[in-house]
Amino acid sequence: MTTPITSLQKEYIRLLDGSSAAMTIVGAHMASGAFVGVSWKNLTFVGCDFAGDGNIKLASMSGCKFIDCRFLAPHHDFGVMTDVSFTQCSSAGRSIVCGGDGSTGVLFQACSFDGGSSAPAAHEGVGCMGEVTFRNCTGRGEVLVAGTRLTIDDCRFDHMTFAIGRQRRRGTPLAATVLIDNSQGSGVWRMVDCRMKTSHIQNSSFEQIVNDSSECEA
Repeated sequence: MTTPITSLQKEYIRLLDGSSAAMTIVGAHMASGAFVGVSWKNLTFVGCDFAGDGNIKLASMSGCKFIDCRFLAPHHDFGVMTDVSFTQCSSAGRSIVCGGDGSTGVLFQACSFDGGSSAPAAHEGVGCMGEVTFRNCTGRGEVLVAGTRLTIDDCRFDHMTFAIGRQRRRGTPLAATVLIDNSQGSGVWRMVDCRMKTSHIQNSSFEQIVNDSSECEA
């Protein structure tokens, strides 16, 4: 059972003030709050629910941790992310939880993603437009996003989509370095408009990879 964030006065004020004081927020439901243009620093969210469309659109996020949180088909923009981790979190429904260009040190550890039964042809999803690692994660029917570096380590994904890098027709071009290790892909792995610099795959297997107009950096 979670509590609307607007009912947690101290926590709600902290999320709006842009300060760097450390705080742990437990059991909050974030859909009732509006956080636009602010920065989140040194925050730990434990057992919180994230939902809503556009109610979280941050300038930046740094030094934050998400532990055992649930992302219930939200559309959130976390701004430029620096040293942000998600541990044992889960998504339900097509979720957009993404950081902007220049994000670094973004880690999804032991998370599960459930976006549906097929790999969607979409560019927005879970990750960031910078450097992101997925480690010991599972998922189905979701879009994973990386701008400049994608590491997939010890993951099991079924019918997933990957939006890696950015082609010129969608904005400033980005090319990603991709490393996949000890991971298994079943069903369709869809590569949507990807732009890659290098790709290194080891100790991994895939059932079917579909390339939707992806390219390598010239």
